[in-house]
Amino acid sequence: MFARGYFPGRSGQVFYVLRQGDFLWDKNPLYAFMHGSPWPYDTRIPLLLHGAPFIRQGLFTGAARQQDVAPTFAALLGTSPPATATGRVLTEALASNASRPRVVALFVLDGMRADYFDLYKDVMPTLTRLRAEGASFPNAQVDYIPTLTSVGHATLGTGTDPRIHGLVVNNLFNRVTNKSQESYDRLNPQELMALTLADTWNIATDGRAVIIGQGGAIRATAGLVGRGACLINGRKVIAASYAAVESGAWETNGDCYTMSDALKPLSARRYWENAGGSWMGHDISTASRFRNSSLFQRYEGDALVAILEREAIGADDITDMVMVNLKGPDYVGHAYGPQSAEIKETLAELDRQMARALATLQQKAGANQVVVAITADHGMPGEPAAGARRLIMADIVNAVHDRFDAKGRTVVQYFGDPANSQFHLDTARLQTLGFSLKDVATFLEGQLFAAAFTEDEVRAAQVRLAAQRP
Repeated sequence: MFARGYFPGRSGQVFYVLRQGDFLWDKNPLYAFMHGSPWPYDTRIPLLLHGAPFIRQGLFTGAARQQDVAPTFAALLGTSPPATATGRVLTEALASNASRPRVVALFVLDGMRADYFDLYKDVMPTLTRLRAEGASFPNAQVDYIPTLTSVGHATLGTGTDPRIHGLVVNNLFNRVTNKSQESYDRLNPQELMALTLADTWNIATDGRAVIIGQGGAIRATAGLVGRGACLINGRKVIAASYAAVESGAWETNGDCYTMSDALKPLSARRYWENAGGSWMGHDISTASRFRNSSLFQRYEGDALVAILEREAIGADDITDMVMVNLKGPDYVGHAYGPQSAEIKETLAELDRQMARALATLQQKAGANQVVVAITADHGMPGEPAAGARRLIMADIVNAVHDRFDAKGRTVVQYFGDPANSQFHLDTARLQTLGFSLKDVATFLEGQLFAAAFTEDEVRAAQVRLAAQRP
């Protein structure tokens, strides 16, 4: 799993696996629950397809993964998947039909654990109906580490592994500047090292296909839609992401994308002010705190429907693409956990917004002309069970320094996001101190984690992958 998620120059030098039930955090109450592990609560995801006459109804128990979505959509479009795709076409779910749908739509429900479909089916009638009517893959899983938003969305968009598309963490360490930076720094999609299906369809149709991307963060949007006009012979696609600053408006990279005029009058501030700055007893009076509420999910839904109503979706025989990240379950899950009243309310709002978006798509494209895929980028852990632990990031760093660099305390260059599952180390200083990466990995495995690997071990595992199914 680490080998699939490793990209040289961006990944760390030591990789660790938390014991099942444990997770790391940095004492930020809005991120009290942290994903990123290889355990089922983080890697089991929903995956379903819906849209007669193109999709068969049924429960398909074979293996499925995020990389399969783009090749399956490519088959529906009657085109080739991106050349680097490592996924397969989910042929068992496709009906024999020579025509193409007018719209294919991917909805990535961020942080949507697979078991939410059963735990909260009473407040999710739309999603429950879609699962029953469509093709469902109950054994879909993420097959790499770490399980993060930027990684998952790029995997879904390109149909290939992180080791190929290059998005391996949400926040990476730049060894040249000696600073951390968010994925797609300054909204720049050039960080993506593989073409998305949206890129290839944009070029194949010479920009005539309407391609829409929307997400709760740029690390979701860019991975789905790709580079737009920042690709030779690419045309601008419609894409935007939530900007968690001041009014909570939408933003885009104007060189690569265009933002729908439908978004310009929208402001998250009106939502939290109309609610008195509070939701379920929680302060949501800033653009960042607002995200940890079901009102944010409503705002995302309102924005999406406004775009769909305004743009020329399904207006001709060139199939259009809608690539959407709905981030409400992730932000609320991070703050309050998978068993909370807050997540239940957010999932109820998510379901209502899904119903609105699907109705709008059907209205624009016509009956039986829309194929929808619904999945997630990752899951979310629950409260640590008996014997499991919430580990504090700073404590781990201190433990490494106490053992290997007690005086200088600089050998750990970057620990990053608690969900990264990797360290960036000053290897030259470590060698000067008389230690190796293997010494650090052995210490971590023995003292704190279920397993730990060096960069060399992960690279060797990549070589072994070449002889197996990608």
